[in-house]
Amino acid sequence: MSAAAGAGAMEDPGPAAGAAAGDAGEAAREDPGTGAREDAGGAGLGPGKYKMTAEGVTVTYGGVEAVRDVTMGFRDRSVTALIGPSGCGKTTFLRCLNRMHDMTSGARVTGRVMIDGQDLYDRSVDPIYHRRKVGMVFQKPNPFPTLSVYDNVAAGLRLNGVRD
Repeated sequence: MSAAAGAGAMEDPGPAAGAAAGDAGEAAREDPGTGAREDAGGAGLGPGKYKMTAEGVTVTYGGVEAVRDVTMGFRDRSVTALIGPSGCGKTTFLRCLNRMHDMTSGARVTGRVMIDGQDLYDRSVDPIYHRRKVGMVFQKPNPFPTLSVYDNVAAGLRLNGVRD
């Protein structure tokens, strides 16, 4: 995979990049509707099964690992919860799915994140367009400091061409 220049660029980790999470002894699951089998750790992240996938995602800040080798899939029209203790990397991982690390100096993301079969860190993908499709809800409000409350609420609508 071609890596975009600058902080937060995805790079191909190569064939030696960590074992699948399924190596932790988790059993394969079978979809009762289709009979399709899927390894619990994500080894079965085939095309068409998921709307979005993360494969071997690792995030570092200035060389310090914050998230290591995350592989998982997100099904279309479903809700996925990431649950864990404070500081375990949930938000850091979510920021990878929205390319928010592009704006963080010293951040580096390796692995692969795909949406609808397209590598979202490919140079041809516009991060602003991508962020319109993949939203993120923050724990604390993050208003634009120079805008009124009304303008903060309306900013997303305006960005997407809604003017009424």
